Amino acid sequence: MSKTECPQTRRAELFVRADLPTLSEKRRAAVEKRLQELQCAGAIDATETTVWEKRVPVADDDCPEQTRYEEFLDWAIEAGATLSPFFDTRLCYSWETGEKRTELVLPALCLAVYEDDDLVQVAPFARGGTPHSIEECLDDLESGRTPLTPASPTVSTAD
Repeated sequence: MSKTECPQTRRAELFVRADLPTLSEKRRAAVEKRLQELQCAGAIDATETTVWEKRVPVADDDCPEQTRYEEFLDWAIEAGATLSPFFDTRLCYSWETGEKRTELVLPALCLAVYEDDDLVQVAPFARGGTPHSIEECLDDLESGRTPLTPASPTVSTAD
């Protein structure tokens, strides 16, 4: 490493729904504990937990959850992955307003890994029809494996 290069900092941000059922609360605690262990071991430099809503209107561009989803979606497209079925949209009815609207349903737990300020991994996700969990992402961090790299383009020869 030259004198002008700086080592990358890696941080993990765990997103959780505010009202989790008991089993999901236990999973949240286990993931947070593992993140702390990874930070103590030097696999990540920082960790934080952010609470988000269960669902948000798709049309609400000022919503922080919608902004995160767009960031995660950009990552998924570049990585050749998909966020579905973990993130989903559904038509919802409001008892207060009597209106129907399309809402983005967020997963109970979601992990984002950043190197410096660049998003390099989101979990859960699916790639090639195979789902990948938060725990698999944590295993990769623990073993020192690099986060998911963008999908390689399909190369073919001309006839």
